[in-house]
Formats: sequence, C-alpha cells, structure tokens
Amino acid sequence: MHNEAPKGLTLLEGMIFGGIIALLIFATGVMVSSARTRARDYKRLSDMTRIQAALELYFNDANAYPVTGDDAIVLGDTGARCLSAAGFQPSCASTGRVYLNPVPSQTSIGLKNSDLQVYAYQSDGESYVMSFVIERAIAEAQVEKGVVCAQPGRAFFTTTGSVCSP
Repeated sequence: MHNEAPKGLTLLEGMIFGGIIALLIFATGVMVSSARTRARDYKRLSDMTRIQAALELYFNDANAYPVTGDDAIVLGDTGARCLSAAGFQPSCASTGRVYLNPVPSQTSIGLKNSDLQVYAYQSDGESYVMSFVIERAIAEAQVEKGVVCAQPGRAFFTTTGSVCSP
C-alpha cells in the first residue's frame, strides 16, 4: 500500500494564509484611502493658488479686489462661477475680460461635521480672505488639518477658529 500525503492545507495553515490575505487587503484599503485624501487636499491647494493668481490679475487691472461686502460668497457656486472684469459672476457671457472660468469649487465635503464645506471668499476691495478645509496636514505647505486661510501676499495658514478673518 502506498501512503500519500493529504492534499490541501491543514486548518492551521488555512487560517494563517487567510489572515495574511486579510491583512494585505486591509493595508491596501488604508493606502488607497490615504492617497485619495492627499489628492483631494493637493487639489484644494492648487485651486486656491489658481484663484489667487486670477485675483491678482484682477487687482492689477481694477486696483481693487472684487467686493463682497460683509458676507462671504461661495466660489464656484451659481453666483460665482466666473471671475471677469465685472467681478465674480454666474457666467462669463459678455462681461469683458475673463480672469478665471470656471472658478473652481470644492468637490468633496472635507472634514466631517465641519461648517466650512466650500471655498469661501470675502473682500472689502482692499484685501480679501479665502477659506477652505483640508483633511490632513501638509508639511510642504506648512498647514495643519482643518480650516485654511489665504490672503494676498501671504502663504496659506491654518486658523485656530472655524472661520478666517479678513
């Protein structure tokens, strides 16, 4: 009689193999999630840099920034999809020189339970402040997780409050 080894894995070998597979799947999921968060944050920084550049071009021509008054406006929203010689407008149809079309809008919700889910802009004409949220700290930009502010001639900075002040 010829003794053959049993085919397949023992229970212990199967459990070890299954555990390794589960660990690899979990690690892959964490890495993908982290990469998506990082990509969203870098897109936000890129959007703000583009908007700042357009605002500086506007300022060079008009000697003022587009005025919003006491209230902030939501950039990329129905009332602020275009930055032209007439300021932020719903569209760029016959409004003169166009500085930015379309104005970027925040494409994801950012931090959970945050009041600031948009790109916000407020200006008195002499200066402005823009606010947005990032999900993780970005060492290269020297900003922490949370509400980030942008102002003329100043690098991005994180505020300790929930809103940026002009």
